[in-house]
Amino acid sequence: MMYSACKRQAGWALLLALVLAGWPPGARSDVKVAPGALELESAHHEEGVPGDVIDVRVDDEASSEETGANREFVIAPLPSHSPLLGWKLAVPAMFLYKPSFTEPDDQVWITGAVGFYSESESFGGGLFHSGSLGGDLWRLRGAIFGAELNYDYYGIGNNLEQSVPLKQDMGMLLAEALHQVIPDMHAGLRVIVNRTSATLNLPEDFLPPGTPTPDIGIDFNLVTLAPRAQYDTRDNQFYPTEGWLVEGQVGISRDWVGSDRDYEDYSFDANAYFSFGAKSVLAARIATAYVAGDVPFFMFPAFGQQSDLRGYQTGTYRNRFLLATQAEWRYRFMPRFGAVAFAGVGTVDSEFGHWGETLPSAGVGVRWVIAPNNNMSLRFDIARGKDDTQFYLGMGEAF
Repeated sequence: MMYSACKRQAGWALLLALVLAGWPPGARSDVKVAPGALELESAHHEEGVPGDVIDVRVDDEASSEETGANREFVIAPLPSHSPLLGWKLAVPAMFLYKPSFTEPDDQVWITGAVGFYSESESFGGGLFHSGSLGGDLWRLRGAIFGAELNYDYYGIGNNLEQSVPLKQDMGMLLAEALHQVIPDMHAGLRVIVNRTSATLNLPEDFLPPGTPTPDIGIDFNLVTLAPRAQYDTRDNQFYPTEGWLVEGQVGISRDWVGSDRDYEDYSFDANAYFSFGAKSVLAARIATAYVAGDVPFFMFPAFGQQSDLRGYQTGTYRNRFLLATQAEWRYRFMPRFGAVAFAGVGTVDSEFGHWGETLPSAGVGVRWVIAPNNNMSLRFDIARGKDDTQFYLGMGEAF
């Protein structure tokens, strides 16, 4: 990118930041730290900066007196790759257990920490906890993370030619409580508090000698209250062979709760799983998201942030409305080895419900079951989008 082009982009980014600036608690029902950087939803399994931080749900028919059998400490260096940050290494450490006061239907509790570093010189870490109580009557989650992220911002709309290199320092606090309202259905509230600052991140020799680096100087706080619902009939958290996972959320940010911007984000997604014999599974997914109001510029839904759709550089297709659908055929050749083939289509647009440019996606991948007790896989995918081919290495299924 030439200096004059960067200068125009810097001016555009500054103007856009002044109007839309904010910190993204995630344009979807999952929570991310910057575009495509971190997610806490095991249903999506995007290759976030520290890898997927997963809700472990292990079917347990044992009585509460046998909770010791659920205890397990896991620490594993996880190399992975994402189009946004390149190669990265995450080191999660998790303690899986069921306290003596829990009931047989409760999920396994997870308390852990994670740290990461990527080839873009991004780094960060945090603490997390999840579990359920009262026979899965309550599902509780909490997390705190901090990071310094370096990535390219492509603006709003369909932009493949120019980008602005950003450095983003952030901190995030999340608390969530869901209550079972009917069998398999939970509803409740998620609260997200974010603080971030962003500046241009230009190489030292990019500008002519003596030219000061443009400073966009974004610094703000966002607070989001998000009522959400979850319908979950999957037979396994990590490798479902049948059932549904349907989730919806409305995120509300207002100055009366301490947010620097007033906006809303709406999201809905549904996954379905169908078993064909002992070795084959068909997984299908539809996902949509929309943001309204004075939306922070990096909270706009974008392909490349999650698994909808694979094969796109993060943020090259970003707008107020996103819609994607895809299907994936999963086949286990052996108990610990398998392969997948997937295809999908999606779009982004400035208007809700409007189909803009058609964006296809297709690819193949291999799976190695790295945690056989929980049927959790290490995955490697190759995906082709409309403009590029991307490679993915991460933990868990794509959705």
